[in-house]
Amino acid sequence: MKTAMVVSLSASGFQALALREDYENSFKLLSRLGFKGAELHVRNPAETDFNAIIPLLEKYHLQVPTLGTGQAFFDEGLSLTHGNASLRKKARERLLSHLELSARLSCFVTIGLIRGVPRKEEKDEALKLLADELFRLGESAEKLGSPGLLLEPLNRYETTVINTLAEARALLKQVGSRKLGILADSFHMNIEEKDVGESLRKAGKQLWHVHLADSNRQAPGQGHFDFDALFRALHQIGYRGWVSGEYLPLPDPAGSVKLFARFLKERGWLG
Repeated sequence: MKTAMVVSLSASGFQALALREDYENSFKLLSRLGFKGAELHVRNPAETDFNAIIPLLEKYHLQVPTLGTGQAFFDEGLSLTHGNASLRKKARERLLSHLELSARLSCFVTIGLIRGVPRKEEKDEALKLLADELFRLGESAEKLGSPGLLLEPLNRYETTVINTLAEARALLKQVGSRKLGILADSFHMNIEEKDVGESLRKAGKQLWHVHLADSNRQAPGQGHFDFDALFRALHQIGYRGWVSGEYLPLPDPAGSVKLFARFLKERGWLG
């Protein structure tokens, strides 16, 4: 397993981002603490100078596991399940630009909040729209040479569609694309999963990425989530992918990352 931290390349209204904007110093901090990756949250690739960012990643020996896309929803309202077809098209086009970038960086693209937050009475139609959009995006990932897309189950307080790993597995089976996998987030699993370990074991080889945050959405070790059980399950399924910290910047950005690094190092998980 390899460890990373989420780094937002711009300001955002989304709060669970410990590191944001000052990406060079963020990269420097992660490298110094022993992390191997920086998971980049990118609202709009067209407005981001990756010709400047990629050399910095190389300088600090950091890989990019996946690209976060939720800011396009959180800050612009773009959604794959929106009732307005033009907004769905804009969301799809934005994700195509993420896929192009992911082909360049050899990383995944995350489908989290950008899937949208439909009302409960719209859930069935939203699932149909989401399945259709994921199929199209999977085809685009094939054509562009992208490693693929990660569907992240989110808790019921953030969206009505795809709250559990079982629901993600069912949708991936329906879509049938080899370019789609699952991102499991410990914060959301703590709310939604009856048995975190069993959910991960059932996901098996469909699990392509993991987010870590404690039960209070702070750095691991600051709440009551059972991370030992989570890592046992990952070991049991032979997981060899990335785990990334995505949590609130408490007590402060750098301090939260140091807490996370210490938590991982004490358990022999940092690297």
